[in-house]
Amino acid sequence: MQTFYIGLATTFHDPALAVVGPDGEVLFAEATERFLQDKRAYTTAADVRGLVRRVIRDHCEPDAAYVIAKPWSSGFCRLLDLNYLSGITNHEKLSKRSPGMTRFLVDKSILFQSLWQQHTSLKLSGGNLSSVLGVDFGNRNLKYVKFQHHLAHAANACFTSPFDEAACVICDGQGESGSMTYLEYRHGRLKTLDQLKGPESLGILYAVCTDFCGFSSEAGEEWKMMGLAPYGEIDAEILDALRALVRIDGLKFKYPSLAGIEQWAAAMQKKARAKGALAITAANLACTAQHFYEETLTELLRNFYKLGISKNLVLGGGCALNSSYNGKILEQTGFERLHIPSAPGDDGNALGCALLAYQADHPDAKPSVTVQSPYLGSAIPRQSIDNLIRFGRFEKARNLPETLVEEAARLLSEGKLLGWVQGRAEFGPRALGNRSILADPRSPDMKDRINDLVKFREEFRPFAPSILDEFGPEYFENYQCSPYMERTLRFRPEVVAKVPAVVHVNGTGRVQSVRREWNPRYHDLIAAFHKVTGVPILLNTSFNIMGKPIINSLEDAVGLFFTTGLDALVIGDYLIEK
Repeated sequence: MQTFYIGLATTFHDPALAVVGPDGEVLFAEATERFLQDKRAYTTAADVRGLVRRVIRDHCEPDAAYVIAKPWSSGFCRLLDLNYLSGITNHEKLSKRSPGMTRFLVDKSILFQSLWQQHTSLKLSGGNLSSVLGVDFGNRNLKYVKFQHHLAHAANACFTSPFDEAACVICDGQGESGSMTYLEYRHGRLKTLDQLKGPESLGILYAVCTDFCGFSSEAGEEWKMMGLAPYGEIDAEILDALRALVRIDGLKFKYPSLAGIEQWAAAMQKKARAKGALAITAANLACTAQHFYEETLTELLRNFYKLGISKNLVLGGGCALNSSYNGKILEQTGFERLHIPSAPGDDGNALGCALLAYQADHPDAKPSVTVQSPYLGSAIPRQSIDNLIRFGRFEKARNLPETLVEEAARLLSEGKLLGWVQGRAEFGPRALGNRSILADPRSPDMKDRINDLVKFREEFRPFAPSILDEFGPEYFENYQCSPYMERTLRFRPEVVAKVPAVVHVNGTGRVQSVRREWNPRYHDLIAAFHKVTGVPILLNTSFNIMGKPIINSLEDAVGLFFTTGLDALVIGDYLIEK
């Protein structure tokens, strides 16, 4: 009997579901927020019933055996059970907790709330799979397995990398016992070398600074602080306070006493963005926090490199989403090659623990040494597209299977804003040419147009360039291939005027490298645009509006098309214009 391996990302934020088939192939991976259209899907079961039914029907065999994997250890789950039973994290008592700073840099109320949320998410996730398989398909042939949180991060990052051996660093908010794990990856095997245990966490520190800037770390707005940082300057007082907070020793770092943390928090509060103040007033704080994050992680990575494990680095965990820093790692640390997966955050743990479960049953199997496709999510059903065309009563809807990319490139070159939906959705937070809003990067006012007419977001947030990989060195200094839009690189000064809409205020861009073997139609579209304009770059941003996940269904796409300033919508072979 064949066995399918379903991984569930069961952290209280960013739940996800992934499927690895009987032969070890990744069949599906998607964040639950897409199906629910609820940003980050807080305290939600990873395996919501509607999603489970669709995944089993489309990607599995209902009568097969199933292994359900979760990325939090059994010991940690038991600890959360005890916390709840003892009343520490009972949600009915949370509002009565007295306030007070903790060594995690957050108030007790936030810490206990997070533990309650984590306990709830762990209890919710997995039951729907059992129920749907049993009730809908009469299948009770399944078992559950659990893995350590950082091990799942490492499996997601290393098993999907183009490396056979690498040094691996996981850096996030917190795992079971700490925020950083250092591993050796060799020939499909992971070996833990060291861990940072305790409350110290670059991820939490960055989130706290995000809140000081007036943004919401709960909403995942670390992106905003990262985008705001280049508008500011380093504040010496803030930098001194941050350096006094963190003392590095080899691969680890320590905070001062609780009293010292309280003094630090009080000093930072004086620098925080005032309520009602414009975001730009927090630019110096954002700039300093980003600078400190970079110098701290650089020192830790340099120390790890000195151990001589490998010249290849694999980086995972939520901190690997800091694209502004990722593009500097190779220049500053000694490592020569870098891999970051398309979903390095907690949603990626769905894939990581599914791959670990497969490996446990197939110990001799080795991961493929290729770049993992990120196009692992849901597809728009053909019948839905046919119904849209049949009943939509569009005056300008054309089926263009042979000339679609040329027509779309022409519209883009004329300054039109396009919604672009093709094939399967991307796994991870970036739109990589299958669920994208696209525009001409040559227009100086294009960034403001998209923010005002489509995204409805802050003016300081940049848009990304998708570039034909072969032109990367022509447009970027020290070009690095960046298949998942995971690293920010510096534009060459002589090309900045050609593509002002995708050049951030500091002369950088968060790059997506595009090759035809990775995404044929998107590559052909950029090539067609290059033929018309001489520019091998498109402005690419996710197909959503601020505060909402990337679109999932046809209805999501059409609704956004008609309630924003988009000029045209491409779905499959169809081009629909207003």
